[in-house]
Amino acid sequence: MQILAGQITIPTTRCRADQLSHLSRLAERMRAACDDGVPDLIVLPELAAQEYSDDAFDCLEALDDDLGGPVVEAFAGLARELGTAIAFGMARRAGGRRHISQVLVGPDGRLAGVYDKLHCAQFGASGEAAHFSPGEHLLVTEIAGWRVGVVICYDLRFPALARRLAADGVELILHPVAFTRDFSFASWHAFVTTRAMENQLYWLSLNRAGAEWGRSLFCPPLVDDEHPALAFGTGEEWHRLTLDKATLDEARRRLPLGPDRRADLDALPLWAPD
Repeated sequence: MQILAGQITIPTTRCRADQLSHLSRLAERMRAACDDGVPDLIVLPELAAQEYSDDAFDCLEALDDDLGGPVVEAFAGLARELGTAIAFGMARRAGGRRHISQVLVGPDGRLAGVYDKLHCAQFGASGEAAHFSPGEHLLVTEIAGWRVGVVICYDLRFPALARRLAADGVELILHPVAFTRDFSFASWHAFVTTRAMENQLYWLSLNRAGAEWGRSLFCPPLVDDEHPALAFGTGEEWHRLTLDKATLDEARRRLPLGPDRRADLDALPLWAPD
């Protein structure tokens, strides 16, 4: 499986015209990034369709979209044109609420999956919970013969979520993020590496570009001297990432966590003196 991961620059967006201009320019860069061949999947960051800031969140009535609006239409048309799946982030309007969503469209431009962020952050530089509602479902889908799950940014810090996806056979987790350089930034990579290795799957943690953002991370299922994680810089970068099943199998063979997992941890008593 080949992925094109875009750590993209996202300009100020406070109205639909700003947003559509951004999406038009982004489409041109995506086309150029596919000049050397079209991948199986193009992945973009959390809220890739708009600026991430309190000021932009105050303008959500002009920026949000449902699954039939101009944001989804723009990416669906590009997916059809290129003949590839695209995973992108947007502010999704549904049932009187808004979600931070990652939307997947297939090579035919049709909807292939939607994931609404389960944990909305309200600390440091993140003020999401004042504007967005948490999701109520998981997403596991098939792309190019791979079982793919999605989590978004703050979801990373809740290990049961990744473990549930791994238990459902997920081989790759897409983790679109908007990590800026508040106190939580320093621990982000450690969590990504841990989640990839403890669940023995590929993990793509993809941020937006910028001096206060960047540093996306792609982890194989076993990080060692021969298989290091790939860290991006801070500017806009497009990376082609190749995944193979043999690497998954080898990681699980060398470090046999599966057979050694205890299913009885919740039932074990705490030690007490006689």
